This record gives sequence, C-alpha cells and structure tokens, in this order.
Amino acid sequence: MIINPIIPIWLMSIICIVSIIIIIYNKQIKDIISNNTRTTRQKKMLKIYIINLCIKICIIILLFIINLRFMLPNGENMELNSDLNVLFVIDTSVSMRALDYNGNKERFEGVVNDCCYIIDKLANSKFSIITFGDTAQKLIPFTTDSDMVQAELKAINLENDFYAKGSSMNIANDILEKTLKEEKERQNGNSKFVVFFITDGEITKEGETLKSFANINPYISNGAVLGYGTRSRRKNGKQFIF
Repeated sequence: MIINPIIPIWLMSIICIVSIIIIIYNKQIKDIISNNTRTTRQKKMLKIYIINLCIKICIIILLFIINLRFMLPNGENMELNSDLNVLFVIDTSVSMRALDYNGNKERFEGVVNDCCYIIDKLANSKFSIITFGDTAQKLIPFTTDSDMVQAELKAINLENDFYAKGSSMNIANDILEKTLKEEKERQNGNSKFVVFFITDGEITKEGETLKSFANINPYISNGAVLGYGTRSRRKNGKQFIF
C-alpha cells in the first residue's frame, strides 16, 4: 500500500487540528460544564453537543484519511513519473491512411490507440507531440495535461493525397533535436526523456535514404520505434515495402 496525498500531510494535519479546536470551543457549553448543578435542559444540551462534536471530529478524521489517497498496487505502474518526458514523433504522411491495421482499419487509428495506451500507463509524465510528413512541426509543448494530449492525438489530420509532396523520416531530425535540447536546458538536465518514433517506414522523397539519428542520443534516456503496416501493401497500384 502506498499513499499519494493531495495536500501535504503536515499542512493537512495543521488544518485538521485547528478545525477540531474551533469546533470544540463553545462558550455556552463551557459554562454548562463548569456548572456542577446542571438543569435538565442543560444536560440535554451537553449531550447533543457531545454527539455533534463526535460526528464533526469523525468527519475531519475521514477528510484527513481521504487526503492521504491510499493506493493498492495491482500490477500496473502506480509510480509517479513527474520527471519523465515522453515525446511522440508521429508520421502523418498519406501512407498512414492505408487500411491494414487490425484487419481493415486505418494505420493511424492504431497509432492513436497505442499512444493513448502509453499515456495512460505513464500517467503524471510530461508529453509532447511532433508530426512529420513533407514538413515537420511541434504540435504541443511538454505538458502534464494528458487529456489535452489525447484530444490532440485524435484531432491530427493526415496529409491530403492532392497536396502531399513526398515524405521522409529525416525531416523530423532537426526539430526533434531542437525540442529535446531546449527542454533539457529548460529543466536544467534533471529530467529523463523517452522518444517514441512512430512511422510506417516509408520514404517517398526521390533519391533520399534514411539518415542516422545518433545526434539525439545525448538527450534521451530511452526510446522505441513503433512500426505500422504490413510487409507488402498495395495502394493505387504501387507496391510499398516496409
């Protein structure tokens, strides 16, 4: 069992103690207690006061316990990852529309599902998104607002067939390095960075081949490449090999 208090325990203790002192003090009851010869009405008032006092103290104790937020490990990752920064680098090229995910669903649907799963598992981390196709851009800066990140993932628009000029994974290199470098400097090098590079592996820019991403090694603690698509997939009469 672990605890993850909402309000620091020392501060909540002070709040609870002060609250108990306030509800205990009652001048009228104090006079009744000091009076050895109490009337029937005063005895009844004292009894009601004691009952109400016990109820209020119990409520304060319950609030203190609730604030502790007890958690029972259930095999899932319950650890806070406030020093972990997760960067999704996502391919949004036309080929991510191919219908070969989980049967006949769009590849990008699998990307969104997997990214949301990672976000849920790494709760309390900071997340950021970079997309790339014929251009690369940072969609959102690092944030702990996981709901916003998931909403942004679901709102990503893939490139249009009519306007796409060809895609390359290399195009993400510069903005990836710049983002990691700036964020690491901003956090004074005290955080860990994990990069998930998400693509179907296709380069459609003529004459271009995949270059090394070794330049980002100094900035990351770990990472993974998530690949989508079948080994061979026909689309519009062309053969794509992944």
